[in-house]
Amino acid sequence: MTDEISQMDEDNAWRKDGERHGWTLPPKAAWPLRLPIVRAVRAAWLDYQVHKAASEWASMGIGVGGPNQRDLWILYAVARGWC
Repeated sequence: MTDEISQMDEDNAWRKDGERHGWTLPPKAAWPLRLPIVRAVRAAWLDYQVHKAASEWASMGIGVGGPNQRDLWILYAVARGWC
């Protein structure tokens, strides 16, 4: 029960972050890409790409080395199957 409540709290915090910054989600992926196992692999691959790009920019002296917060916000939605 507490896991469900904490997940709801995380989801609400995620929504508030999006509203506060004016972020919108990209269009939803096709339904097969939102199936649990497929979305987990997809989220892991996108997470790798986001962190790789951030480290490449940091190695060139641009940015502080962390991924863009909007990218992380979208990754959360991909992992949850919302886009």
